[in-house]
Amino acid sequence: MIDVQNVKKTFSSGFALEIESLHINKGDRVALIGMNGSGKSTLLRLIAGLYRPDSGSVGVSVSRKRVGYQPQSPYAFRGTARYNVSVGGLKAGADGLIDACLVRELLDRKMSLLSGGERQRVFLARLLTGGYELLLLDEPLSAADLKTGEVLNRTLLSYCEERGATLVFTSHTPAQAFGLATRAVLLDNGRVAEEGQIGAFRQPRSDFGRRFFAQWKIE
Repeated sequence: MIDVQNVKKTFSSGFALEIESLHINKGDRVALIGMNGSGKSTLLRLIAGLYRPDSGSVGVSVSRKRVGYQPQSPYAFRGTARYNVSVGGLKAGADGLIDACLVRELLDRKMSLLSGGERQRVFLARLLTGGYELLLLDEPLSAADLKTGEVLNRTLLSYCEERGATLVFTSHTPAQAFGLATRAVLLDNGRVAEEGQIGAFRQPRSDFGRRFFAQWKIE
């Protein structure tokens, strides 16, 4: 599904993302985790085709029309939440997804009057109703409270399982990563410090992994 080989992307700030090899299979749900500035968003944008690597290759074995990308701060169109959701295309099952994303009561409200968490629910509904095969989400639930985040996590999980969709997302919360991902990639200063099945990160192999997850206080 996704194959990253010998990729390097350098920025004027001096930061460089360097990934020797990363493969993501169809149906995987992969959490990209790490400190702020570790390269999570950069890697996601490379997979989405928004960035071109300076060297190496990023292969995605699905039409770009079947790839749904959501940045940390998605664009909100003027008007109501209903209009913003409809931009996603409203594929089959859209009505149920609107309910699953807790958006029904927001449909007739103007986007400019919604809270950050409410807007995030609308953006997620807009993405999922597009029926994409590959979802690339950058901190999709960062503004959601704990209870709402749990509901939306289940919505994403059901979407992926029912449609066989592949999901790659950045996350800063252990509840989301461990509740949703099948695999994780831990980035440290632009490089992969550790990767594998999500359960293995309860006992990280690397020194950096142990320090990082100690801060997460995994239960």
